[in-house]
Amino acid sequence: MDKTQLSEKSLVIFCPTKFWGGIEKNVRLRAKHFGEKGHKVFVVLLKNRFAEHFEGLNNVEIISITKRGGDLNLFVLFNYYVFLKKVKPYVVFAPLKRDWWLVTAAASMAKVPNKILYLGNKRKIRNGLKYKVVFNHLKAKVLVNSNSLKEHLLNSTHFFHEKNLFRIYNGIHLPEQEGESRNYKKELKLSNSSYLVGCAGWLNLRKGFDLLPEIIRKLPKNIHIIHVGKSGFEIDQAELMNNNKDVADRIHFMDHETNMDAFFRGIDLFLLCSRSEGMANVLNEALGHGKPIVSTKVPGSEELLDNGTYGILTAIEDTEGIAQGIRDIHEKKMVFIKENQQSRITETFSLQRMMAKTEQLFFQ
Repeated sequence: MDKTQLSEKSLVIFCPTKFWGGIEKNVRLRAKHFGEKGHKVFVVLLKNRFAEHFEGLNNVEIISITKRGGDLNLFVLFNYYVFLKKVKPYVVFAPLKRDWWLVTAAASMAKVPNKILYLGNKRKIRNGLKYKVVFNHLKAKVLVNSNSLKEHLLNSTHFFHEKNLFRIYNGIHLPEQEGESRNYKKELKLSNSSYLVGCAGWLNLRKGFDLLPEIIRKLPKNIHIIHVGKSGFEIDQAELMNNNKDVADRIHFMDHETNMDAFFRGIDLFLLCSRSEGMANVLNEALGHGKPIVSTKVPGSEELLDNGTYGILTAIEDTEGIAQGIRDIHEKKMVFIKENQQSRITETFSLQRMMAKTEQLFFQ
């Protein structure tokens, strides 16, 4: 394919979400990359939601919509069709499962050549008429971020095969090692001997943050947990602390953090205690900063940490196992060398590798 022709092709990313998280960060990374490569990128967002994250990106235009719509919303379907017919993209990308049907249907009506859907977490894809149309008749492809998730889809439904299901690992740039650091000990008036365990994400049950009091209760008194991320609707922060007053002074909720590099520089160890997860971006970031890691055995973490080579893996909801892992690292019974952690990113999970494979899938 001629490179001049390739650079002229446009891309529409549908991301009409009310929450900003790992998937949305990857949308921004892909939009930025393709815009800088000379592609025209349109990002569809809900009105007054997250447009500021895309400001100043080359060749990236925000399209605001007021309503996301369900599977049978003909009004949204028609509007998507009219928009796609006008801009004539080569590819549409729908990174949220809720949008798969409407985006695929509208893109097919508008004769968009390439329809890419994304699944970042283990979900059940029902063997119903809707997905039969999406995959068998409208020929949509699915992108996943781990081999374990790919195997799950291949084994759990007959819609998927090697020609419509693709695995591309999430990737990041190695962060700058020097720079601003959050001095949590000073901010929270903790002693210099305090050991800081960081965790990040929406405060919800899927992330396992309701287990934090039980985990910290099993740890030495000088160990503290620093959580960054917005409150979720499933866990009430005040109620959680009120019900666990004996450890409330050792769990610190710092709300949303805009500078995650400063967060990682300010902690000693990173904890992922999720019950369900794909391949969590924050785990990549923790590796990039060379931090020791304790993670539950959610599929993406097992793969990213190479079954324990780059971090301690525990059973899901095993608070004793999680606490023991933290103790082992704190007491230097288990040591993870910073340079080895970072090499995992540069060798297998680099942003350059992710984008090269994404471009191949999208435009070739």
